[in-house]
Parts: sequence; structure tokens; C-alpha cells
Amino acid sequence: MANNKGAEFERMLDISNEMYSNKGIAKIVKRPTPIKALRVVKGRIVKATYDKKSTVDYDGVYQGKSIQFEAKSVLDLARMPLDRIESHQYDHLVECASHGAVSFIIVYFAKYGITFVYPLERLKQSYRASEEGGRKSIPLSEFEEHGYEVKTGRVPVDYLVAVDAMMTKYA
Repeated sequence: MANNKGAEFERMLDISNEMYSNKGIAKIVKRPTPIKALRVVKGRIVKATYDKKSTVDYDGVYQGKSIQFEAKSVLDLARMPLDRIESHQYDHLVECASHGAVSFIIVYFAKYGITFVYPLERLKQSYRASEEGGRKSIPLSEFEEHGYEVKTGRVPVDYLVAVDAMMTKYA
């Protein structure tokens, strides 16, 4: 993530995931972006390029199900531009869901200090509408109406409570 708020959000997700693991709730990890070292000095990579496209930010297992999600931070907008999700990431979420995974995006609206789990089914609708000439972003009001707000609870970003609610609705 390019901005500090985004890096901070991912750091909070990493802490939350470590706490979930320590409590025996879930095992979810951040996937590293594959890189190819171009120049190494004294054992440190000083120049690199992306080796291949990554899939999504996080994956793991929760309640016996695969969990796959992309994390996004929106700094100062009341909407999340759809182009923030790369087509290969979207395709990965869709493919994993077709095999039974719980797939979603989690979006932090920094200006408002709120986070939502947004179901893949709703994301698909937004993508279809965009491809048919509709909105190129998802407004905050859509997240408020069809997403699941994430609160602090057992962990700093207790998104699995929202995932539980989402899984109940989309089961």
C-alpha cells in the first residue's frame, strides 16, 4: 500500500492475525509479493523487480474454510475506486470462491476511521455494473448498506466477527 495509513492498516491486520493465531481462532497470513533480486550488496537486496503478479494480500483457514481477501485503505475519499483491485486479484477471489473459499475485500476508510468487510457477491455486482458503463467505484454508502462494519474486539481489527455475519448471510 502506497500511503502510511494503508501501511498502518496492514500492520494492524498483521497484529490481529497473529493474535487470532495465538488464541487458536484462525491461521491467516499476509502473502509476500514475489520479487526477483536484480542487485544484491552485502547480502541485502538493493534493486528488485516484481517477479510475477501476486494473488491477494491475505489467506488462511478459519473454521475449516479457506479465507482469501484483499485489503485496501482509502485515504480521503468516500468511495473505493474499483481499479484499486487488480483484475488478477479479482479473478483469484472469484476462482477461490468457486472452490468453496470465503472470499472478500476489507476496506479501511481512513478519513472516517471505519473498516468494512465487503462480500465477493457484492463486489461481483459492482464489477458487472462497471463493465456495463456504471460506476467505477463503490460508494461508502454501499459499504454501509451491504458490507459488514469491523470493530475492535478480541483483536484490534476483529474482522472475523464480520466474516461470521457474512458467512451466515451468504451460506
